[in-house]
Amino acid sequence: MKKIITILFFTSVFLANGQDAQFSQYYAASLYLNPAFSGIYNDPSLHMNHKRQLQSVEVLNELTQVSFIFPLKPNGQFEQSIGGVGLMAFNEKSGFEGIYQRNSVFLNYSHNLKLGLLDSYIISIGAQVGYEMRSLNFSKLAWGSQYNAFYGFDDSLPVPVTEFDEQQQNLVVNGGIMYYYNPERNYLLHDYSAFVGFSATNLNRPNTSFTSDTENLEPMLLKYNGGIEFKLNKLYVTPSLLYLYIRQNQQFNAGLNVAYVPNTDRYRARGTQLLAGVWYRFRDSFIFMGGIKANALTVRVSYDMNSTLFVPEKGIDLAQNSMEISIQYSLSKNLGFRKASNPLF
Repeated sequence: MKKIITILFFTSVFLANGQDAQFSQYYAASLYLNPAFSGIYNDPSLHMNHKRQLQSVEVLNELTQVSFIFPLKPNGQFEQSIGGVGLMAFNEKSGFEGIYQRNSVFLNYSHNLKLGLLDSYIISIGAQVGYEMRSLNFSKLAWGSQYNAFYGFDDSLPVPVTEFDEQQQNLVVNGGIMYYYNPERNYLLHDYSAFVGFSATNLNRPNTSFTSDTENLEPMLLKYNGGIEFKLNKLYVTPSLLYLYIRQNQQFNAGLNVAYVPNTDRYRARGTQLLAGVWYRFRDSFIFMGGIKANALTVRVSYDMNSTLFVPEKGIDLAQNSMEISIQYSLSKNLGFRKASNPLF
């Protein structure tokens, strides 16, 4: 009976994490969104996202990613990149006091195909290969056999679970493709810029079972992202969409990002930029974002407000809000000619 209950418990944990964790500011965690994005950036840059669920109980839901992108420009820094390389580290904690953790490190490469007059659009193809470690900390759980009749819970007694390993490791392969029209975002020659991308995680279907006698192949997570940017006087307006599909489950994210640039012309954006955005994760939450870009540094803060429009009344107390911060730092030496802040870079 104990073994059956234990298996049911951890099955629910795996299913809860089976949707794959996602950042609300998905555009700021570009390598996590699509490996092809390392070919889109024209400047070396550092990126960080940290998202944490806001709640009073001890159940944790926390995501962190740090990445570095280095564009490949064999003919000099003013050339549009022919591709890019990247490095990304990711951490996820969830469950009671973070009982479940996922840590991974990925190497990223992408190659660009430049097409059209004056390279007016590009196609970037990217791949990620990484090492991922998942762990379950059984010591953070209290078991019935750890109680005695004299003073209750005795944490000196051993955890009575031997059916599961506490750690497992896998090689993970991801891939993606991006199309970008007007990648230079030159609004003197073009009226708008647009991008669309497709990606797939877990292409090799790693076995994520915590037992040696069972198999649990991780499903592929398919992602579509797209958007279009318009310049309206001193405003850069970018509606965007993210669609995810896994295990016959779907998720839609749609919204609008706006950058206000006081000092701008048809081609350049100089000085401080004010950033704002609002998105809706269908049947889940509203997301509000505010931020600032000053020279090489961009900081954004977002708040997820869970929607109760589609949540049964008895489940409203289970809905938890969250906050996320993203930081991007560009290593470009040519800041005076940088363009307006895009939701993606």
